[in-house]
This record gives sequence, structure tokens and C-alpha cells, in this order.
Amino acid sequence: MTKEINLLIKALTKPLPGHAAQKLMSPSVRFTGHIKYDESRARISSVLILLYKKDNEWCIPLIQRPQYDGAHSGQVSFPGGKQEKDDKSYLDTALREAYEEVGVNPSELEFICELSSLYIPNSNFIVYPQVCITETQPVFIPDLREVESIIETPVKQLLLPETVHHFARNINGRQVDAPYYKIDDFVIWGATAMMLSEFLAMISLSEVFSNQLSRSYNACSAPECR
Repeated sequence: MTKEINLLIKALTKPLPGHAAQKLMSPSVRFTGHIKYDESRARISSVLILLYKKDNEWCIPLIQRPQYDGAHSGQVSFPGGKQEKDDKSYLDTALREAYEEVGVNPSELEFICELSSLYIPNSNFIVYPQVCITETQPVFIPDLREVESIIETPVKQLLLPETVHHFARNINGRQVDAPYYKIDDFVIWGATAMMLSEFLAMISLSEVFSNQLSRSYNACSAPECR
């Protein structure tokens, strides 16, 4: 195991910053749906946040969902999905879903930690983010029924304050103000941005990235958030 991997694992196994870090990227209104669900009966799901190196840069894969008749149509998210009856853990769910959606081989991944769970009111899911790392650059094979495109995202770029932007729009009759990460032409917002915010708050403390940053990560340091 390389020194960099040890440093990343060390940063990601510290106490979780939790809701405070998630809130940095929370929309002003989180429920914009038409059906009000009972959170106590939320469905379980997991997502995979996978660290790997590409062209000597640490990256994580995000996916853009196809257009469909549903709450998350066309959105950018982590690979993942709902828990099935044969899944033995939240990690099992994330690994199975990532294998099905983008072809990642679970046997090549090392589990690091589970981040804070997050409830998604529009779809009535509670999500358990699983962070893994691999020394092998993955060969992604997208399931075109579930994945429009795979976005191999450099972590260093996500940590830059100028990657954070802000929008205000009307969604189902509700005025929503939201920060988001902009990677190329992709917009990462909502629950995915909130989970990503906690991940970045932790990994930015690693020497792998802290020495590269001119200032500490702060989602609201972008001009749009002032």
C-alpha cells in the first residue's frame, strides 16, 4: 500500500463532520415533490464513493442518469441504489450496485469508511455512502439502461472554491436556491452534493491534498455564496 493511500485512509477514518458538512451544499428547499412520504418508512439505499488514480490524479466516478419519469431523471449521482433482500450490509448494496451500473470489480476495492446517512425526501430513500479505494485504475463498463455517462472527476478540482456555483430556479412551484459543483458541463447538486461535501471536508485534511490547496476547503467561499 502506498504512502498516499495510507494518508487518505487516515484522513477518512477521523470522526465524521456529519450534518454540518452536508448542510454547506444543501438546497434552500429539499422537498419539491408531489407526494409527502413518511420518513420513518424510508427505503434503504447505498452509494459508492470510489477513490482511484487516473493520469496520476486521484479521482472519483460520478454518473449521469438517463432521462426518465422519476425524481432523479438526468441528475448526476454516485453509483448506487436500493438495498435488495440478499444484501448483507450497506457496503454489499453499494458494491453490487456499482458493479451492475459501471462494472467495478468489488474484489479490487478496499473499504475505508461509511459517511453520514442522508434522507432524500423526494424519493423516500435514506442513503448510506460507502467510501472505498483501489490501487488499480478501474475499467468502467456502463449499463446504458441506468447510466447516460460516467464522469471521472478529479478530487483536486472538486476541492477548488471556484468549482462551487449557485443557482436559483423554480422547481414544481417551489423557489429553490442551491449551491452546486460544476465539473465541465455537469451540475452536481442536491443529495449528491451534500454527501460529496462531507467527503471533501474530510479528504481535504489529508496531506495528499492540503499541501496543494492555498486555503482550506469551504463550500461557501465561492463568489456565488457570499
